[in-house]
Amino acid sequence: MSMSWRTALLTLAVAACSTGDAKEAPKGSGKDASILDRVRTAVVSEHAVAAGTRVHATLDQALSSRTNNPGEALRATVSADVTNKQGTVLIPAGSKVQLTIDKLEPGSDQIRPEGRLWLIVNSVTVHGKAVPVTATLEPIAHTMVGRGVTSDEALRVGAGTAIGAAAGQAIGKDPKSTIIGGVIGAAAGTAVAVRYAYHDVVVANGAIIIFTIDQPITVAAR
Repeated sequence: MSMSWRTALLTLAVAACSTGDAKEAPKGSGKDASILDRVRTAVVSEHAVAAGTRVHATLDQALSSRTNNPGEALRATVSADVTNKQGTVLIPAGSKVQLTIDKLEPGSDQIRPEGRLWLIVNSVTVHGKAVPVTATLEPIAHTMVGRGVTSDEALRVGAGTAIGAAAGQAIGKDPKSTIIGGVIGAAAGTAVAVRYAYHDVVVANGAIIIFTIDQPITVAAR
């Protein structure tokens, strides 16, 4: 075979290879683009919320140490967008917060006048997905409301009256002694009742709660 024919065949082979590579290139590019799209979608489908992020919310219902009990569930609503340093909204206003009453006890002048109120933040729901949360809750504004003399306190008054009357009878046979003893006993019983009377911890519906996220969480993006 002459040199010119060999040269011609070699040129055709190179051209064929070049054409094949050109045809395959778009396929590879399309696959790469698809992978990049999926990665990009995965990246923006979630947001990281850093530890130390503060969240403001309001309670969806009132609670009282007279009507509520430890273990009950509560809900709150995020009142302001939670954003990162770039301004991206991580937890939008309107997201729901789930809490549990850990301790809720009335106070008295004798035992813990301020009562007890401990809530636990369990999770926050962002775009329909509930995310468990470990958080530190700041003190919640509340009021102390006296119950008045309840049946329990009334029993104490009655006991004081009975003891006072018995003491009056022991002191003398004069009926006046019994009356005086009864008055003194009632006064003592009333003093005890007032001293031990309960004051309920009451938190209003819509009360502001603020908590700080202790550990990083990942929430759904819109």
